[in-house]
Amino acid sequence: MTRLGFLGAMNRDLVVQQDCATVLDALRIDGSPLVETPVSDEEAQRGVELLQRLGAADYLGGSAFNAARVAARLNGNHEIDLAFFGVAGTLGQSRPHLEALDGWGVDASGVETSAVPPATCLAIVEQAGRTLLTAHGANAAIANWLEREQAALAAAIARCDAIHVTSYLDPASPELIARILQRARIDNPELIVSLDPGMAWIAPGGDGFARLLAQTNILHLNSEEFTRLLGKASPAEIGAGLQPGWLLVARTHECVTLHSEKGSATYAPELQNREVRDATGAGDTFCGAFLWSYCQDMTRPQRAVALGFALARHKVGMAGPLTLADAIRREIVTKIERAEW
Repeated sequence: MTRLGFLGAMNRDLVVQQDCATVLDALRIDGSPLVETPVSDEEAQRGVELLQRLGAADYLGGSAFNAARVAARLNGNHEIDLAFFGVAGTLGQSRPHLEALDGWGVDASGVETSAVPPATCLAIVEQAGRTLLTAHGANAAIANWLEREQAALAAAIARCDAIHVTSYLDPASPELIARILQRARIDNPELIVSLDPGMAWIAPGGDGFARLLAQTNILHLNSEEFTRLLGKASPAEIGAGLQPGWLLVARTHECVTLHSEKGSATYAPELQNREVRDATGAGDTFCGAFLWSYCQDMTRPQRAVALGFALARHKVGMAGPLTLADAIRREIVTKIERAEW
């Protein structure tokens, strides 16, 4: 059976619908609207208290964790094996991320536990988009974990057919993860690496990030990330820095373009008007659904794109992470199966 792993942060997400400038001013944080800004654990705790007073919703999150949640929601018939790698923090007497992974049937043997609270992500959502304030929490020790457990992580990842990697705030993490993936490929040369780097890794760039790209088979980018990473380069020039047979999946709110060595093709379905209640995690929803579909048939990336886009559109119409009743899941998956791109 195909095995799909996820490597990335496990956060506590507080999401509030408010004017970004007002919240940043109240917290006395010099952050930029509509991007992710690192903050201290103390600033994050002040933010938690303020956002809770403003009626914020409180969720378990993190990009890789969100993507794993979506794959698990789709995986009701256990079509593929799922696994997670990361550091899980503690809230009170519980480790909620570990408990959730266990409940979803995701193998969490590659997760290390920490007595420190999870990383905190404060999401301030307004009409123009979302502003993220993120504190390290348990992920402050992520570089130590990646280096200390390099051999064990490489061996465990090598047992996967595909691994989805998302960003950490630690600037050392791209290089460390690239080393782990390179080592995993020694045991599993066919390993598929899916990367959703986000602006946290794209904006600073650097040699470590370039080495991580060189281990990547599938690169996921939203519109802003696509523009920033490509600059004056073409998708083919970016692809030349990835693994052979690369795919570059470029998402916008209206369509998805799949770039490859064979050229480019755009999926732009006719869209129904849909109220956007909460776009936080829509990209992660896309990635989780895309990978769940892709891992069942790697010859049909178009089907994976269509499913990812459909579920991301479905997610933005609800507050919080994607919820998916069995009937809705079957309806969406069946519709995608019958569609031709």
